[in-house]
Parts: sequence; C-alpha cells; structure tokens
Amino acid sequence: MKFLIQHSRAIAGNDITIGVDAEGNEVISHVTTNLDGFDIGDDEVDPASVSYERQFLQAGDASPHLEHELIVTVTDTQGNTKTADRRWQDAN
Repeated sequence: MKFLIQHSRAIAGNDITIGVDAEGNEVISHVTTNLDGFDIGDDEVDPASVSYERQFLQAGDASPHLEHELIVTVTDTQGNTKTADRRWQDAN
C-alpha cells in the first residue's frame, strides 16, 4: 500500500487529505482514520477497490505548538492490515 497524507491548519482544526493506493494484488476493503486518539473516519469500501481518497475539513483542534498524531489503517478482504502514522506540530 502507498499512503499519501496531507494536512494544513484550517481556521478551526486541520484540513486533512488521505489517499491510499493498493499495490500488486492488494485491495482496499476498509479504512479507519484516527486523529489525536479520536476516530474521524470509518469507511467500508464495497466493492473492494485499488484506491481510496477522503478529505476531512476542520478536523480536531489547532493551536500554536499543539502536537498531532494521525493514524490511517487499511484492511484488505482477507483481514490483513497496513497502517500509516503521521505526526506534526501546529505552527505559531
């Protein structure tokens, strides 16, 4: 799996875009997204697909120097998972 995660600070919270591309024989059947310990996305992909993209606008909190952790977990049709983790700190 190839993960693409983009984030930028919004007026409130963060704007986050998640992209996942399957490789080889992989497929995507379920995607969960967790920001700072809170689930912000839980998507069944039916039928299973070779790519996934989702945007979250104004997700979570934002303030100067606030640290964030975004965890994206992809599950295939066999129940195998792959996870990507992105961490950042809000600017001033």
